[in-house]
Amino acid sequence: MRADARRNRERILKAARQVFAEEGAAAQMEPIARRAGVGVGTLYRNFPTRRALIGAMRAEWTAERAANLEQALATADPWVAITEYVHRSAEAMSRDAGLREVFPDLPAKETTPEAEAEFRDRLSVLIRRAHDAGVLRPEVSAETYNGMMVGLGAAITAGTDWRLAAEILLAGLRATDPLSPAARTR
Repeated sequence: MRADARRNRERILKAARQVFAEEGAAAQMEPIARRAGVGVGTLYRNFPTRRALIGAMRAEWTAERAANLEQALATADPWVAITEYVHRSAEAMSRDAGLREVFPDLPAKETTPEAEAEFRDRLSVLIRRAHDAGVLRPEVSAETYNGMMVGLGAAITAGTDWRLAAEILLAGLRATDPLSPAARTR
């Protein structure tokens, strides 16, 4: 890719992230092109469809989500790791309507299957650590956890403060008695 074409693509992605963060699912292509300082034709040469543009943003969102997860995995205490990950995710969602409204609706298999599979595997490690420590409800899996994160985004979109929404989610995830034998089973 030529240097100018690469710069245009980067400007388009940056502008798209900004417009989607502000407008969520209602974001349109023309304002993205305007904000990027390119013509609509240049935008469509780089991303022939809105879905292709969202797919490129999903790859960025996935990478950011994975970086947040790796930070959590570096935390020794399993419950602190879960709470830090939920808080970082909720805060990111509070700043980005696109992340809340668009990311969950685009199937991962269309955009970033390898990155999504790696993320799911790493999330399973975080969950397994919390299960082994008896601090996470035994019925929580990577799939249920991801579903709850979509619900967290919906709560934030509906106007709930991200901190309150995160705390309510965490209260539901936590094993009621981390020392009980039932909390230690999977």
